[in-house]
Amino acid sequence: MGFWSGETFSAINKARDIPSTMTVLSKLGRRSLRAERIIYYDMQRSVWKVRTIMDDHNHELASVRFTHLLPSHRKMSDSDKAQVDSFKQFGIATLKIMAYMAGQSGRYGMLRFTKRDLYNYVHGQRVAQICDGDVGVHMGRVKPAATISYLEGKVNADMRTVARYTRTPDNRLGSLFWADGEIMSNYQVFGDVLTFDSTYRSNKYKKPLVTSIFGFALLEDEEVRTYRWVMLNLLDVMGQKKPCVVVTDGDKAMRAAIAEVMPTARHRLCGWHLEKNCIQRVKNTEFCKVFKKALYANFEINDFEEFWKLSVESLGLRDNNWV
Repeated sequence: MGFWSGETFSAINKARDIPSTMTVLSKLGRRSLRAERIIYYDMQRSVWKVRTIMDDHNHELASVRFTHLLPSHRKMSDSDKAQVDSFKQFGIATLKIMAYMAGQSGRYGMLRFTKRDLYNYVHGQRVAQICDGDVGVHMGRVKPAATISYLEGKVNADMRTVARYTRTPDNRLGSLFWADGEIMSNYQVFGDVLTFDSTYRSNKYKKPLVTSIFGFALLEDEEVRTYRWVMLNLLDVMGQKKPCVVVTDGDKAMRAAIAEVMPTARHRLCGWHLEKNCIQRVKNTEFCKVFKKALYANFEINDFEEFWKLSVESLGLRDNNWV
């Protein structure tokens, strides 16, 4: 029981004017029907022609009450789209929008579109926002969209939240920095040590992402001027309190920006990155163990110097300039 259909096609040979057949087998209930269409290519007139067609396989047409759900008739009207856009601006879930509009129409079957149509429309609007640019201009002023609109909502929820951004000449999002009120409070207490960690183009926008305990930044590139912009905004948001120590992964552009914006801070390399470099570049297992202990053990200065001296001698590396 039920409906099953299959299609078989044979190739068409224009050069020899050989007819081509397209056979469709259909089964509805216990009754099997066969349809056949034979077409050929008229070499003299360079057109396709139908030689034989048997269309007695057609089934009963859909009833009037269901025609609006056929793919050829199904669509969202401009008023439907406007209503959906209005709901999405207030963050209403797509499933709830569907339920509300079904209630307006009387029931789900009275809608001229399906749930899949609605989800496809919402997804298309999101994609269009990204493709058209994250930042637009309206009456000479920067008009936020997409990510900016989301952060504006966070600002409305927490008045201490700050989001700052730049835009490119083609009105796309350049660099973005944001921090909330809790981060700012924590910085005033624990901001003597500042860490920066950057991931290179691992997100969908292919932009460097810089994370810190005290803020986040999505950058246009990894140039000195871009890192300088991030650090100046960080200090401005934090009341110009400068850290005593800045820990990074060793990026040269970031190092130059630190020296310019925070000249009194001591710049140190991240222990995890140092350990990673050691494992990748040094194939001596014993040295890697000693190096890891030197990085993470809680040594006093004199104890560390003694430990390192004995380790270098025991490994036979006294004449190695790198250690």
